[in-house]
Amino acid sequence: MEIINLKINQDVEIFSSFFEINQQQVPKVGSVSLNEFIHLIKISNISYGFIRKGICLGFVICLRENTNYQSINYKFFQERHNKFIYIDRIAIANKYQSSGIGSTLYKQLLSIKDKFNIPICAEVNTKPPNELSINFHRKHGFSEITECTIKEGYSVVYMEIV
Repeated sequence: MEIINLKINQDVEIFSSFFEINQQQVPKVGSVSLNEFIHLIKISNISYGFIRKGICLGFVICLRENTNYQSINYKFFQERHNKFIYIDRIAIANKYQSSGIGSTLYKQLLSIKDKFNIPICAEVNTKPPNELSINFHRKHGFSEITECTIKEGYSVVYMEIV
């Protein structure tokens, strides 16, 4: 098992593998093009990939405050906190879900949170529903702040751990 820093590892083949996982998890995470995915990694402050025996199994991409990012969800937390870590997306390959990979990636994030005493923020779909992710975040200490309807048929719950 290896956790890699995606910002350091500029191997397009690895990015492509993580991108495929992202697209496999739509609508739990937002659909993006490969170029948009690579751009997200480039503007991210924290992005980790989980690899086992050379196979990409999952990733997390996070942004800090004052990043030039136009997501309505990111902007919610930008208005709420002076400093924060925003989890833009986390995705684990179908075959490896509920195997502890997400928890391993979150342990990395929680150690940063503890070291620098900054909140970690995320949003999770409520429409379409993503109960597995809501429960996962609760298990890791996240509290629900409020729910927001983004557009017809698409709502999220904002969550954070401070």
